[in-house]
Amino acid sequence: MLKRKDNELLTRTGPETPMGEMFRRYWIPALLSSEVVEDGKPKKVKLLSENLVAFRDTEGKVGLLDEACPHRGTSLYYGINEGCGLRCMYHGWKFDVEGECVELPSEPEESNFRQSIEMKSYPIKEKNGIIWTYMGPKEKTPPFPEFYWMGLPQENLLAERVWQECNYLQVIENDLDFVHAAFLHKAHSKQQTGEGILSSDLGIDPNHPLVKNPPVKQEYENTNYGKRCIAVGIGNETQNAFMEIHYIFPFYTFPPRFGGEDGMWHAFIPRDDYSTWSWDVQFAHDRPINVEAQHARRGLELDEHFKKHRNLQNDYEQDIELMRTGNFTGIRGIANQDHAATETMGAIVDRSKERLGTSDLPVIQMRRLLLQSVKDFQNGIDPMQLNNTSLKKLYSEGIYDSREKGWQEALPLHEDFSLEVKN
Repeated sequence: MLKRKDNELLTRTGPETPMGEMFRRYWIPALLSSEVVEDGKPKKVKLLSENLVAFRDTEGKVGLLDEACPHRGTSLYYGINEGCGLRCMYHGWKFDVEGECVELPSEPEESNFRQSIEMKSYPIKEKNGIIWTYMGPKEKTPPFPEFYWMGLPQENLLAERVWQECNYLQVIENDLDFVHAAFLHKAHSKQQTGEGILSSDLGIDPNHPLVKNPPVKQEYENTNYGKRCIAVGIGNETQNAFMEIHYIFPFYTFPPRFGGEDGMWHAFIPRDDYSTWSWDVQFAHDRPINVEAQHARRGLELDEHFKKHRNLQNDYEQDIELMRTGNFTGIRGIANQDHAATETMGAIVDRSKERLGTSDLPVIQMRRLLLQSVKDFQNGIDPMQLNNTSLKKLYSEGIYDSREKGWQEALPLHEDFSLEVKN
């Protein structure tokens, strides 16, 4: 359990909150490149409780600006995107992708007023079909993170984002929880899946180590990217399964996978204190990914605002008969199952009332790191800087090995991930 004041510290991420200001020191995936086209309709996006608008100009450059025009606050979402700038529909003020006011038709030509106008804008980096932004102080801009999957061919990747109706911390905690898969994601019978695909939309095969191993023995290691969480359970008749989850500070993860399975990377970005942008990047290491099958198993059918069709209002289309005959939850879609578990806690769960057990070790370790880091940040200590030497090599890949081996021998930490390795 957490003290209420610590829960408040961890879950509030708006402007001028300690956690919000710390999160702004990291690169954030904001939207898919496909969401904005040259001289097309602007796109609303909310990040860390800030209402922003994105647009792609005539030359293909992307801007991410405050949604409110600095004149009188009219939404620039309704503006005219043309001629390398976004023009407010109210009085014609026009801004380029850097937020500079380039035209001021409502004022006399000889006026110097335009030079005094300041518009909030954030820098952009496009990579692998995703538009990233940095929202912190310019002088504190970190290197752009070079995750392993960014080095793969684009046809090996599937990236999706979804609006999740709860605080970001609940979503990260779910992703670090080895044991929930044995219940929430359990299919009642063997699932037919294609090459590299972990599950069907019903769930995970009951013979998979993630499902047949509650409880598992768990350990953790401190690393130069955050935390490495390890679980050991029964693999087969002669071997144990050694599994790993990587928590990459402050809001990225690699959930558990085995050799031969497609990988998964997540980013959980606070939209505001009560909702999260949950990002999935699924990747095949050495071949084009099966987009249709990987999308189907996640089950994310979304509206134009990236909200789920299966949601709290329709009980995630839970089917009681399916619960008896098909899977543990009666809900289709691995992602929908996760969302049902975290969203039904409420928008911000009261962690002062929870009762944690031995299965919650990764969650406890992540909270400790996050809480200590934000308290240090309040005292003027810069947060952890991610190490691209690590990120380029890092992904989750469990193994089967002898039951005589300990986890340190079977699944040793790569030397590049050690705390001793500096940037």
